[in-house]
This record gives sequence, structure tokens and C-alpha cells, in this order.
Amino acid sequence: MKKMRTLAAASILAFASAGCFAQANQSGAENALAAGRLDEAAADIQTALQHDPDNPQLKQLAARIFTQRGVQYYQSGTMIAAADDFHRAVDYQPNFAMGWDYLGMIASQQHDWQHAIEYGDKGASLEGKPDPSYVEDARKQLLKVQSGGIRPYLPPGKRPNVGY
Repeated sequence: MKKMRTLAAASILAFASAGCFAQANQSGAENALAAGRLDEAAADIQTALQHDPDNPQLKQLAARIFTQRGVQYYQSGTMIAAADDFHRAVDYQPNFAMGWDYLGMIASQQHDWQHAIEYGDKGASLEGKPDPSYVEDARKQLLKVQSGGIRPYLPPGKRPNVGY
């Protein structure tokens, strides 16, 4: 019986300390975000989510942090890192329209018409707005590709042998 009480007390203590760790990391993430230290904010929020992975407030904060850092990467032309952060943002908050919109813009820039349409449409519908112009352009480009009007780029080694 004494062993069970000790085990129960230890379990309660472990659960409570996990919540305290999550709160401390959440505060650190919020402070770092406010100061514009996005890498630090991202590290803190990920640590907080390890301690409390189902906390909706932490997920919302994570989406904001990863979206802001993604915008920073996007503006500097670091598209792979930007896309990674926007994917993280929408993984944490699937209804985070801004993340979907940026993913659509990146897909459009990469001539990935299908994803440009999918992501852009999702972002616009979440905001209750019409599709952005890049989605309309992507639809036109996709129709050209599907009709055979233009051929998608194929890297060397993937091109058909034309027998010259």
C-alpha cells in the first residue's frame, strides 16, 4: 500500500512538473517571439510541445512562430526552409490560412501547379476570400500541361531519348 502511494505521488509530481516545464518554455517562446528571436522561439515552443503535445495554446503559438520564421525565410529567398516552417505551422494549426497561402505561393514559384492550386485554395477558403491570382495562373498553366500545350521540365537523365 505504501508503495502504491509513493508511486501515485511520483506520478502526480511528474505530471505537474511536465506542465511547469511546458509553461516555462511557452513563456520563453512568447518572449523570444516578441523580441524577434525566431530561432530561439521555435526551439522553446518545440520543447514545450514535447512536454505537453496536445495543448491547443502551444499549437497555436507554434503556428504563429513557424509562420513568422517562414515569412522571414521566404523574404530572404530561402524557399526550402520557408516551406518547411509553413508545413510545420499548418501541421500544428490546420486552419492557419497564412501558412497555406505561403505554401501555395512557393509551389507556384516552383511551377508545382497542382499544389499551388490546392494550398492557395485552402488558404483563401479559410479566410473566406476569393482565390489569389497565383491560383488562377496555376489553373491555366496546369490546363496547358494536361493538354500537351507545354511539357514539364525534365532534368537530364529523365528526358526521353529522341535518337539524334
